[in-house]
Amino acid sequence: MRNIFIITLFFLSFVTLRGQSSSDNPVRVENLSVQLSDDRILSVDMDIILPENFKVSSNRMVTFTPIIKGNDNQNVLPSVHVYGRKRQIISERNNLLPDDSEQLFRRASGEEQVIAYTASLPSEDWMDKAELVLEQDFCGCGNQSEEIDFLALTHIDVPQPVVLPNILYRAPEPEPVKRRILKGQAYIDFPINQIVIYPDYMRNPIELAKIDSTLKGFAPSDIQSIKLHGFASPEGVYRHNVYLADGRTKALKEYIIKKFNLPEKIIQTNFTPENWEGFIRLAENSQLQQKARILEIAKSDMAPDAKEAELKQMTEAFRHMTRNWFPVLRHTNYEIEYIVRDYAAQEARDMVKKDPSQLSLREMFDAALLSGKGSDEYYRLIDTAVKTYPDNPDANLNAAAAALERGDLESAEKYMEKADLSTPEGKNNMEYIKILKEKQ
Repeated sequence: MRNIFIITLFFLSFVTLRGQSSSDNPVRVENLSVQLSDDRILSVDMDIILPENFKVSSNRMVTFTPIIKGNDNQNVLPSVHVYGRKRQIISERNNLLPDDSEQLFRRASGEEQVIAYTASLPSEDWMDKAELVLEQDFCGCGNQSEEIDFLALTHIDVPQPVVLPNILYRAPEPEPVKRRILKGQAYIDFPINQIVIYPDYMRNPIELAKIDSTLKGFAPSDIQSIKLHGFASPEGVYRHNVYLADGRTKALKEYIIKKFNLPEKIIQTNFTPENWEGFIRLAENSQLQQKARILEIAKSDMAPDAKEAELKQMTEAFRHMTRNWFPVLRHTNYEIEYIVRDYAAQEARDMVKKDPSQLSLREMFDAALLSGKGSDEYYRLIDTAVKTYPDNPDANLNAAAAALERGDLESAEKYMEKADLSTPEGKNNMEYIKILKEKQ
């Protein structure tokens, strides 16, 4: 049991309501402790100290009763009864003793007597700021109160229970137009110094088939733009490589226009005459003996033709580059921007298993709702959404909400780092996390 608060007082003594002490050496309360548990149970513990000269005559008894007093309410806790000798004997004969024998004591005259008291009860809202007092009631024959004293022990602080807010999801905005970009590389082979594509030449059947297969997957009206960027390798005269890189990229553009009857205006071309960036990456990952010198040349400010001249001085290394590196450096990067059709929620449940990138975030969210909130499929769809759109604030917020529902606080906090905390849902879920951490 974790205590929400502890109030401890070590020494308190009685003063009578009549303005006098009930004894020259009054009863004391020590080691007072008031505790509130997580399940809202209020526990009261104290030691009631009867000093040596505290007298309870043989035919009397004294009752100690803790009372919680509020403005309009009070709650009386179980009492402790301290009997004189004759009073206890008579009460036993007449079956007048309290049922709780653990709260019954006989006064040991001439000795300091310590009564360990403990009681617990469910807390109530009105008890907040209430006062805990100890009533001391001397009774004579016939159970008539002869003297009542009160000892103010402490004020009680019962904080209101902290209620966790509901975990909230945020419905993403629909995409008015679902635009996607497909990226790839094509390694088209050309005869030396030529810029004409021969479909059957070397690797071209395979490479052109890849491009054909990709473009056949789209209706012409769905393709918004195609970007082609051609690269030539760093061999030969730089000026001639400008001609080759430019011409070969445009040759691929013409191939696509004729093959798929696409308008020329949607295809953009660019080129890099000599692919030194790619060259440096290959050199850095190589095990060539002259690796350091090769990198020094490639990264230098020398003119491209001068770099090639220096590299050719390393005959064996240059032969390795010509055979293994330069063919890889000659390629065309392509980006196809296209429009994807909309999917109904049931269709999206099927499409997410094939290609979730074809779905908008809203379509995946609607599919998750259709699958049943809290189901395994629901959580799979929410998780897939954030994997497909890892930087989207709504995807991250919903993934955090799903993690919280599954008790994964660590993942929830990670996702919330990318969520929009200015939204009502973001503020709510951050408050949930804050309260949850405080309760741990």
